[in-house]
Amino acid sequence: MFTKQKIEKLLKSLIFIGLFALVVIIFSQKIQFTSSDLGRHLENGKMVWQDQQLLFTNFYSYTEPNTPFINHHWLAGIIFYGLYLLGGFKLLSAFNVLVAIITFGLVFNFAKKKSNFYLVGALALPVIFLLSERVEVRPEIFSYLFLILTWILVDRVATNRKYRRLLWLLPLFLVWVNIHIYFFLGLALLGFKLVTEFLPAFAAATGQFKERLCTAWVVAKPWGKTFIYVALVCLINPNTWRGLFYPFNILRNYGYEIAENKSIFYLSHLLINYNFAIFKFLLFLLIISFFVNYLIVKKISLFDIFLAIFFSALALFASRNLVLFGLVSLVLISRNLTPVQSFVRELLPLSLAYLRRFSLIPIGILLTAILLSGVYLVFDYSQQSNFIKNEPGWGLVRGSADSAEFFRSQALEGPIFNNYDLGSALTFWLYPSKRVFVDNRPEAYSHDFFTEIYKPMQTNNAKWQKYNDQYKFRTIYFAYNDSTPWAQQFLSTILSDPDWSLVYFDRYVVILVNKKAATETKLKGLSLDVWAFRDRLRALVAASDLKGKFQLASLALMAAQPDLAGEIYQEISFNYPGNRQVLSAFAYLYAASSDRATLIRSLNYFQKSLAAGYRLPGVYNQMGLVNWQLGEYQKAEANWHSALSLDKHDASALYYLNQLKTLQVQGQVPLFD
Repeated sequence: MFTKQKIEKLLKSLIFIGLFALVVIIFSQKIQFTSSDLGRHLENGKMVWQDQQLLFTNFYSYTEPNTPFINHHWLAGIIFYGLYLLGGFKLLSAFNVLVAIITFGLVFNFAKKKSNFYLVGALALPVIFLLSERVEVRPEIFSYLFLILTWILVDRVATNRKYRRLLWLLPLFLVWVNIHIYFFLGLALLGFKLVTEFLPAFAAATGQFKERLCTAWVVAKPWGKTFIYVALVCLINPNTWRGLFYPFNILRNYGYEIAENKSIFYLSHLLINYNFAIFKFLLFLLIISFFVNYLIVKKISLFDIFLAIFFSALALFASRNLVLFGLVSLVLISRNLTPVQSFVRELLPLSLAYLRRFSLIPIGILLTAILLSGVYLVFDYSQQSNFIKNEPGWGLVRGSADSAEFFRSQALEGPIFNNYDLGSALTFWLYPSKRVFVDNRPEAYSHDFFTEIYKPMQTNNAKWQKYNDQYKFRTIYFAYNDSTPWAQQFLSTILSDPDWSLVYFDRYVVILVNKKAATETKLKGLSLDVWAFRDRLRALVAASDLKGKFQLASLALMAAQPDLAGEIYQEISFNYPGNRQVLSAFAYLYAASSDRATLIRSLNYFQKSLAAGYRLPGVYNQMGLVNWQLGEYQKAEANWHSALSLDKHDASALYYLNQLKTLQVQGQVPLFD
């Protein structure tokens, strides 16, 4: 017979399984190899036994091979390469999912011990969605696990005062300092514990300053010694003290801006990301939880305050830290809100007794929410890709390695000019026979390399010719889903350059060969003319998922084939009605026209995309330009002011409004009422 207790136990198990299933779904996304760091990590694991210079220099590039570089993740490369040898990319994906599950399980159990199962379960839902921000196979996954292990150990020792258990941190940090740069987070956690033990003891002590200092040190001594020992262990890395202090120096020489290192406030003006809203919600809840906890308990944990401020600041500073914030906030919010239950029980004892009759209702609501979240995630990839951004499953996305096979089979030659995103994949595919022009390690190149060479040569034809003559490029191997302005401009130019011939493209990359350096026979057999390009692109579109169709449409636009892009958008619109991305795509496509009716059609699509949630400064700026072309100057002004209402520092809107004011002063545009 099913009693209420048995039913509740069963529901608890289902909630637990459901939450873990959501984590598995979130992390079961195939590897987008052409834009990830994984290729370089695999090559590190392979080459570190043959040449230790990769630990100290920019090893894989032919442009700046001797630039000093601190390889802080070499051990992760060994682990990844070992897994790759055992089971290929599918085993790497499975391992990534396994570590994610273990980490989430530890966090959930840690929070549950400090709080209530159902409260933690409810709070875990938004946190799980936030995990989708960083699902790639990368060394960072180890830092999530090690941070939670450190926190759990510190918490247990603080409770039972068995300080010898802190010695377990020594081997953990020995691995951590060599596996990922975020080892400093563990040091920060220990530092916070040291300070929060020392300060109250110092404040409570009596006597002279020196006596109070000594008294406080006696209390905090175990934590102080542990911090020193752990810091000394962190010196055991190939770069010794430089490796220890590298987390504080890595950003100093960055000459290339990376989206993941930008704040959510900056990125929210450029793209739609629902994780930013989840972060804001959790941050608000975290602040409220501290306030409510203090009102009820009349005291506050200084250690928890330090953690909250530190990890909130990290997430505000760079979007790559949103996952760390989510994991930490799950524990802190749960712990802070736990006294509320006792407070309500004391305040409304009779009401609670009555409400217990309906205790299964909120449990059922939570279980339903988990089920609906799972259903949403399953359909998310095929509809909007808000959280599932890559092809579901394990291993590589379809066709991501086809270009490398083509390059090798056709015996294409270097030097290669490649873009930033593709560098790591090329390192894995082609090293040591070919080295890359650049890879996705800004810290491995000089600041001037990016600001004076890499970016200018893609936007300035004279610079391109200069460095083309210097490096004598024979092949261009480029990931065209690189959304930077310089990459988009370069591809649009080079695809129509008479000196270069397009010989290959797929859903991810294009390959062009230098006509002057290639034999006529090879060019004749490989070159793709306009009709071959259109036929191949249509064939790829037919076999592509939604993301691939959009990528191929962008390639059609860069190849000056807007009708082909429109054809793809029409297909997407038919198969995915209401997709907001295709609404925006149509708007920008028609905005390039000079026909009045087409421009009006563009405005209609812009309005539809705004209604679908695409409220970005760039959308309003483009609407302003379309209205300007139509002679609707007052509407254009309103559009640019709308852009500024979203981002008061938007450079484009400020420029357009300034130009408008200048033309009004000159009498070329009428003044508005």
